[in-house]
Amino acid sequence: MSDPPSKKAASEAAILKQRIHDHFHRLVKEGCSPNEAAAKALAAAKSEVETDQAAPAGAAVEVVPPMFSSSPTQPSQAQIEGSSRYGPLCLALVGPFRSICVVGSPRPGKNLLVLDIDHTIYDPSQHAGSRGSVVKSDASGFYDESTIARCRPGLHEFLTEAYKHYDIMVWSASDMLRILTLLQQLGIAGAGHSDYRIVAVLDIDSMSKLESASAEAGSDESPSYAGALVQTVTVPEGAIPGQQIEVKSINDGSPIIVSVPPRLKPGDTFHVAVPGAVSSASEELGVDEEDFQLALQLSMGQQPSSAESGGNPALIPKARRRGRSVKPLSLIWACAEFAELYTERNTVIVDDTVDVCAANPNNSIQCTRYYWRDHATDAELSRLSGYFAKIASESEFPKSHTRWRDHM
Repeated sequence: MSDPPSKKAASEAAILKQRIHDHFHRLVKEGCSPNEAAAKALAAAKSEVETDQAAPAGAAVEVVPPMFSSSPTQPSQAQIEGSSRYGPLCLALVGPFRSICVVGSPRPGKNLLVLDIDHTIYDPSQHAGSRGSVVKSDASGFYDESTIARCRPGLHEFLTEAYKHYDIMVWSASDMLRILTLLQQLGIAGAGHSDYRIVAVLDIDSMSKLESASAEAGSDESPSYAGALVQTVTVPEGAIPGQQIEVKSINDGSPIIVSVPPRLKPGDTFHVAVPGAVSSASEELGVDEEDFQLALQLSMGQQPSSAESGGNPALIPKARRRGRSVKPLSLIWACAEFAELYTERNTVIVDDTVDVCAANPNNSIQCTRYYWRDHATDAELSRLSGYFAKIASESEFPKSHTRWRDHM
């Protein structure tokens, strides 16, 4: 028996009121004035209600478990803590360290896709004179033109396709407020795209630090430039331009990280500056580091490049030491709220950083590093989308994704 009209109307009014409330507080946190936030919140809430009402009878409705409900009758401690720290978008803080911010509902039977942000799906580097850790807007409230370029091409289409077979989480090595703000601005979380939902967000507080011999081998800031300043690197089999690779330092044998330059293929060689060597040498000699690099390259016989670099040789790319901060997927698998849903058998993490991928050798997919200047030619998300659809259709995931491009 259906509810009487008066009861149904009261229920719909309560839902609309709650949605207006949630949108209003989100918009104010994003910098809108109270008047502007009120108008936008009302429009967004009405649009959502109309979408719900337009859904065909019998259509599947996403059911949010009571613990993750955005308007519980009796909020749990996890919910109270989450909303007080990060606002209404955070439905609860869960996990062994209460560091996983739940923003949506998990779906039993789905695989899990964990995505990095910076240089994986979004480029925060300088564009038109400004950096983009979050999206900037002008006095009229419009985001600047860099927003489209900063997002990796096909981002929302990729997430829409992935959502058919995977629950999605985001894990970035930055702070939670910055991540949540950016995801809302890009329409990935909150009142964004209706074709997919994010289940949870993890930040730097969820990462672990590895103790290793490489950490004791020295930092990028070496006190002396004794030893080689530059070393030759050979592109290994399977590596492509834009991908990070790990090699051994010519000075002390410690692992260092370099990126494969454009237009190179396996077997080609290129030069990189040993971590800390060039900066230390230029400081000790009292010369500008950039001038020192140019002189060093000319001494190696490099010819001036094209006009795109002003007629000067491009600076020698710098290697860096292997990082110690990693993203252990075991933290998610150990979380009581997700332990029955996700395991090492149905989880993949995508990251551009080879160090992070090494922490989950059987579950990591290393993508190329994305920069907005490559927006017109980058097709990495399209490749990943095809790969994810392929492995989701198989009886079990591959034991390794190291050569995932070979399976396309």
